[in-house]
This record gives sequence, C-alpha cells and structure tokens, in this order.
Amino acid sequence: MVENLVILLSVVHVLLLILATGMLVLVAVLLTEVVAGLRGARGANSVSDRAHVSFVVVMPAHNEVGTIEMTLASLIPEIGDRGQVLVVADNCTDETAAVSTAAGAQVISRHDPDRRGKGYALGFAMRKLASAPPDVVIILDADCIPAPGTIGQLVANCYRLQRPLQARYELAKLDRGGDTMASVGLLAWRVKNLLRPAGLSNLGLPCLLMGTGMALPWVALAKCNLETGHLVEDMVLGLELTNAGYPPRFMPDLCVVSALPPSAEGRDSQRARWETGHLQVILQLLPRFLVRGIVHAKPPLIALALHAAVPPLALLSMLLFTTVAASALIAVAGGSMMALTTASTASVAALLALFLSWHKMGRDLLSIRELLQLPVYVLSKVRIYWRAISGRPMQWVRSKRD
Repeated sequence: MVENLVILLSVVHVLLLILATGMLVLVAVLLTEVVAGLRGARGANSVSDRAHVSFVVVMPAHNEVGTIEMTLASLIPEIGDRGQVLVVADNCTDETAAVSTAAGAQVISRHDPDRRGKGYALGFAMRKLASAPPDVVIILDADCIPAPGTIGQLVANCYRLQRPLQARYELAKLDRGGDTMASVGLLAWRVKNLLRPAGLSNLGLPCLLMGTGMALPWVALAKCNLETGHLVEDMVLGLELTNAGYPPRFMPDLCVVSALPPSAEGRDSQRARWETGHLQVILQLLPRFLVRGIVHAKPPLIALALHAAVPPLALLSMLLFTTVAASALIAVAGGSMMALTTASTASVAALLALFLSWHKMGRDLLSIRELLQLPVYVLSKVRIYWRAISGRPMQWVRSKRD
C-alpha cells in the first residue's frame, strides 16, 4: 500500500514537473517580450507614397450601418483616387450596403448563412479581385478609424518591403470611472496587442496579425487559404504567412483606432470569441507550426509559435496557481520540491511581467488597489476556458455595439 502511494506521488510529481516546466518556458517568453517592449518599438523609416502602387482597402462588414458611415467618411477623402475601397456586405440584414455605396465605396454582397465570419468575407473579396489583383491589400474593420497618413504609409512600406505589415491597433480608452473588470480586460488587451508586439519588433521578430490595420502584398495573400472558419483567422493568417516566408512586421508609428463595445454584453462576447479562438489555435494548430519551424529551421516561425502559445493572461494565472498548489501538496506529502520550485519561479516571473506591464500600459486604467481584483477577473473566465478546452463549438457572432 505504501509502495503504491509512493509510486503514485512520483508519477503525479513528474506530470506536475512537466507542466511547471512548460509554464516556466511560456512565462519566460512573456517576460522577455514585455521587457523588450518597455522602451517602445522602433518605427520604420517613413517613405513617400508611391502613386504607381495599386491597392484596395477591403472592409468586411456585417450589419455595420451604425459605424461604417463614419469610417468611410474618414477613409475615402484621404485615399482619393489613389486606391479603392471595397466593402463586403456579409450576410447583412440592414442597410450596410446602401450606406456604403452612398459614401463612395464599391460594395459586393455575400449571402451564405452557413459560412459566417471575417475569413469567409475576405475570401469572397479575394476572388472578386483575382481578375485584376492590386499590388497591396489593406484590411480594415468597419468600426476602425485610421490615423492620418496611415493608409498611405502602410501601402508604401508594404510594397517596399514585400511583407505583411500590422499597424498599431488601439482601443479607445474607457471612462476612468467605468467598470473595473472592463479596465482589467483592456489592460490585458494592451499587453497582447501593443506591448508584446513592440517587444517582438525590438527583438527583430515577426508579430501576429490583429485583424484590422493590416497591409499584405497580393503575392503573399494569394498563397493563403482565408476561408478557414477560425474564430481568430488573423492569428492563423499571421502564422501561415510566416511559414510561407512572409513574416508580418509591427508598425508602431502607424495607427488605427476602434471603440470597445459599449455594453458589458458586447465586451464579454468579444473577449469570449477572441480567447476561445486563441485556445483553439494553441490546442489544434500550434504544435504543427512549431514542428515545422524546428524541422525546416525557420526561427521566425518558432518564435511566433512560442509567442502565440502563451495563453491569455487570466488562464496563465489560473494554470500557475493550480500548479503551485498541487506541487505544494506533493511536497508536504514528502515528495520532491522540484515541481514546486519550478512553478514558484514561473509565478514570480509572471508577477514581474504583470507589474511591468501595468506600469508601462495600465496606470491610466487601474490603480494598484484595482489591479488586486485580478483574481475576480480570472474567475470570471472559467466558463470560457472550460468551453474551449472541452471542445464545445463556438460560432462567430458579431459583438453587440449598442
């Protein structure tokens, strides 16, 4: 009986040590990116617009009549006759198509309720453009406003570098007196989409694509299958392009701005879609990309796969706490301390990454006292993570914005 218990403790300890080691690697990736991003990302040299470069701004839109008019009013005058704006009215039941046409955009309508999501809309647009493809395709969400000069610089740099580019993607700041949990979520978003990409850029590594504010050479885009149905098709596209030899580059000096959904319901559905999709990619696709990177000696793909393997911060916190607690029980029962030491080291490094991230990106959002509410935020995500890990399907749903 005692021997069986010793064997069981040994087996559990080995499993915990493997888990703790994996957590330590992921936290090391996170901390390295955060530290590298603290001084901000190096911007690209500004280049003059190239009138001979053909480009199309593709804007997928599903029932965006409340937002797209403002976006087009900002976008079309800046582009003028240098490029084209193509709105994909995707399974719309409102006046998105009519409003877009009146604003001066070219509009194509797609009706396929069984194949919903941005990837399918983009694939539809690419087929329409294939007969006379542009040099560069810009992808912009219907609720995103590009900063002045951003589109022209994206086009010119994308054509010059012949690689995908990702502009800085900002979310409009919440009112300071707003929901604390929403502010914690916005901090997590800034770490993922601003601070960590800046760190990758400073390390000379590619970034993931973020779904909007992207410029892609047609020659690279034509090699990718956009109609995958993934909840985070942009993440998958960035990995696919890197594997194909077109690693995306972060452009911190260029910016597009979007607003968070105003309602808690809208924000929750948006985060659920992002984080569920991220976990699906980790579980289903990243091992394949990592193996490809190792077998074919592709350091950019290895780096980007490790970057994407870092789970959402709330889930990472949850895994670290669970691993430390279980390892402590093993140690108290007389087992080895190695798993506890490894998990504790990872936890301390994660806390350091969190503090540095807050100090750089979150002091305008949260006080230290509010930051201590992070455990409440973590617990609010249990249902999302359980659904993703259990494999329950989740379809693309437009975030509620009103």
